[in-house]
Amino acid sequence: MIYTLTLNPAIDYKIKVDRFELNQLNRFKKASLHPGGKGINVSVVLKNLGIPSYPITILGGFTGHYLLDTIKKDYGLDLNAIWVDGDTRINVKMMVDHETELNHEGPRVKDELFESILTTIRGLTEHDTVIVGGSAPNGQRDAFQQIAQICDDKNIPFVMDTPGDAFHQFIDHQPFLMKPNLKELNDYLLMDLFEIDEIIFYGRQLIYRGVKHLIISLGERGSLYLDNNNAYLAHPIEGTPVSTIGAGDSMIAGFIAMYHMTEDPKKAFIEAVAAASATVFSGKLATHRDIQKYQTKVVIEEL
Repeated sequence: MIYTLTLNPAIDYKIKVDRFELNQLNRFKKASLHPGGKGINVSVVLKNLGIPSYPITILGGFTGHYLLDTIKKDYGLDLNAIWVDGDTRINVKMMVDHETELNHEGPRVKDELFESILTTIRGLTEHDTVIVGGSAPNGQRDAFQQIAQICDDKNIPFVMDTPGDAFHQFIDHQPFLMKPNLKELNDYLLMDLFEIDEIIFYGRQLIYRGVKHLIISLGERGSLYLDNNNAYLAHPIEGTPVSTIGAGDSMIAGFIAMYHMTEDPKKAFIEAVAAASATVFSGKLATHRDIQKYQTKVVIEEL
């Protein structure tokens, strides 16, 4: 079974403002709510691909109930919620000329509550997969390290899609898949990589550290896949992007779904790129039909 963990979910409140002035009354006309989280998004796309998963998340208060109900209504996905004191966070995304984000740290998670999640992971086996997405919960700074340690000890394949400053917590515990963007990779390496050859060279340092599969998002230049034996560059697909929200989560879901079926990293990478593209160009989480449509448009160059 695939288990997804969203340890600090959020409701994104997106507003569009014609102009914004400090110390003044500002009004906006367009607003929308987008409940979810990275692990939840992965479970949604897996469900769209016909792959079952067990989505675990930490929720609290009226915002937590709203998120739970909305995910069920919009995607038919039942979340396995662990309830915490306080409210699930609301993050504000304000679009003027560019998007400005105001993210809350979320409700504080006590040790005994987080221990219940660790107990669940300890009960898994090497035939399961754990996917962790998003930020750590407030009050659990070493959450990723604890999860990675358990998975490493029990040979449980795990995926970590977390902020770059958390890479050091799990990179030596042999993650099955990592998916940093180039900025996160540069921040972790304290470098300013740009050329493909040097990205491959230094990206392979993560492989030597124990990462089994590495996908690096290169923005407008596409994405790069690395493992011990292969290096593939996926060229960008032409089209008009609608939204990048959930694209990385779709990429992880596509890779995991296809790899579980074929154990072929190239096919899995193609599926990952198709899933991410389907999300970017549709403005919603990738469906099976949209992923199939973009599969034929993915151009892979072996490096």
